[in-house]
Amino acid sequence: MLSLPPRKQLATLHTFTAWSAFLAYFVSGVLGVAFPQILNFAFFDMKLSSRESEYVRLNCGLLVVIGFLYIVTARSSPMVIGNGAILGTVPERLFLVTAILIWLYQQALIPFIFTLAFVLLDSTLAVATYVIWSRNTPGASPRKCLGEITGIMLPILSPKQKWSSNCAQIIGYFQIVVSFTFLAQPEIARDALCLDPFGRFTKGLVALFFMSNVVIGWLHVMGGGDGNESFPTGAVFYRLVWSEPLISVMYYFDRIEKGFALAVGTSELISALIIFVPLCIKLLSSKKKN
Repeated sequence: MLSLPPRKQLATLHTFTAWSAFLAYFVSGVLGVAFPQILNFAFFDMKLSSRESEYVRLNCGLLVVIGFLYIVTARSSPMVIGNGAILGTVPERLFLVTAILIWLYQQALIPFIFTLAFVLLDSTLAVATYVIWSRNTPGASPRKCLGEITGIMLPILSPKQKWSSNCAQIIGYFQIVVSFTFLAQPEIARDALCLDPFGRFTKGLVALFFMSNVVIGWLHVMGGGDGNESFPTGAVFYRLVWSEPLISVMYYFDRIEKGFALAVGTSELISALIIFVPLCIKLLSSKKKN
């Protein structure tokens, strides 16, 4: 999944995607989980309750996941021609994330400096990704870029597709729909997940949590569309090694609500199991052939 060094020389686009994700998302996310007050000091500069500080930690945990999935995508060898999975991050960051952040700011759910910082970060990385791709791709154009993205959005139609990739992609679509619902109406999430009454900044932090889940869902759609088994393996790995332990520890020390921990933890376990089963079946069938 993540051989060190890579089994083959990475192209400029893949190298840029992997390193920018590592520095911008993965490292900052790990630091935020360990020291959430850093993020509060840098972007929020406001007095958060203990529960709100833990929501900051939880959001940073998702930032680690996003960075990890970017890295896995960048270092994978797609079964389909093109760079659709990496190019899919361009509209996601340039349009989707930017639009959501501005919308949340207009509702006074997140501060201006936080909105500006992440809009500039994601927009810059998105533009840089497209520029690098266009300079290294013959006949590059916005239309060709869109074609490579849409070409992997329904890979179940491709004979090269694997069931584990299909499962990852279906889970991604489901995650997008559910997360968008809770993002648009955080009160629904509060009632469904039995959250504590919203404080001054809790609603915005909950909305950011589901925005990150929308992004993770989209990365599942793109990564699953590649058709290789690196992304499904990574999708199982981060859930079992990172997400589940983080949720469990935070619940054990009463950092998040029981309903929240149960709902998120259960959904992550079920998702991991759904992807893991076809991976195991493929492994067993390969051993029988040998």
